[in-house]
Amino acid sequence: MTTKACSETRSQMRRYIVQRLLMKGDSAPLTDDDLLFTSGRLDSLDAVELIMSIETDHGINFSEIGFDLTRLDSISAIAGLVEQPSTEPA
Repeated sequence: MTTKACSETRSQMRRYIVQRLLMKGDSAPLTDDDLLFTSGRLDSLDAVELIMSIETDHGINFSEIGFDLTRLDSISAIAGLVEQPSTEPA
């Protein structure tokens, strides 16, 4: 993935996460490394919605790679998951 594509992916993930947080009334500042789920800012329903979005938009099949919340717990982690060239089974 090119640097420009990586940047666009990260921006897309950021917009999606900020939208989810705003729906919950959370307008606190957010950095790419802030914890989303383990901090309680997002919940299990958000995780399901996020997984569905990633599967649809990026072709990543979580039934093949296994579910690991740490791979979704920050914008950086999500971008890393989406940007990796191939996804290895868990």
